[in-house]
Amino acid sequence: MPRNPEREGRCEADPSRRRRGHLPLMGSHQRCWIWGRHLVRETLEAGRWPMAELLLAETLDAGERAECRRRAETLGIRVLDVPAARLEQLAHTRDHQGYLARMFEFPYESLGWLERSWPDEGAFLILLDGIQDPFNFGAILRSAEIFGVQAAVIPEHHQTGVTSLTARASAGAVNRIPIVRVRCLEEAAAVLLRQGIRLVAASEKAERLIVETDFTAPVALVIGNEGQGIRPEMLRTCDLSVKIPQFGRVGSLNAAVAAGIFCYEVRRQRMAAGSGAPARSDRDLT
Repeated sequence: MPRNPEREGRCEADPSRRRRGHLPLMGSHQRCWIWGRHLVRETLEAGRWPMAELLLAETLDAGERAECRRRAETLGIRVLDVPAARLEQLAHTRDHQGYLARMFEFPYESLGWLERSWPDEGAFLILLDGIQDPFNFGAILRSAEIFGVQAAVIPEHHQTGVTSLTARASAGAVNRIPIVRVRCLEEAAAVLLRQGIRLVAASEKAERLIVETDFTAPVALVIGNEGQGIRPEMLRTCDLSVKIPQFGRVGSLNAAVAAGIFCYEVRRQRMAAGSGAPARSDRDLT
């Protein structure tokens, strides 16, 4: 996966700037929190998503609190030990597990980053065309990260962004996969096509089956909106459309489930092609 030194050091750079509150919060007071032991610790460990402050329940083990405090202090994050009841009051849930963090806006990558980071012989990306349910978005990111997707691309409009719900549904994967947010998804598609990356649309209306498609070459999967699927104008930019065979009576798969199946198939083929490493193939996908 292409390295991005600027992004890797973003959370460490000038922590005093964050303490002064020069960065906008993720949302209103009720929407700027993430909670739960795994998610908060994963976010803290990754150090990519700027954290305004970390609240730890006084009931947590002293060693656990000290460990979190040491990591937070290296990032310039204020840490408070508070009663567990205070966490429940702020998060509006009892499911905080002793961890609560107030977050700045999520650090999306830009179209320029996408232009600089590719091509890559093992390129494997996913483009989301209007996913509006934060739980679906999070679940897609979770599958994408597990199966080695190198970046997810989303549009600014008619698409949910990274929220506390997305972060929890992703099991922390929002911290481990670059998320590129662009003004127009077709612009991102054009960048990838120029760099030799094939765009494969997931559509239940396609004629071609997923098992008949070669995914060993550089590829970007396109997953559409939960209700309408991929927009016609975006579909026209894709090299081909592919479907998952269905044997029941339900009309289509959930977007997150379909994305997981596609991501698995890409990784399965690349593992079968040799040692699990994505490799360029001259075989035509069409």
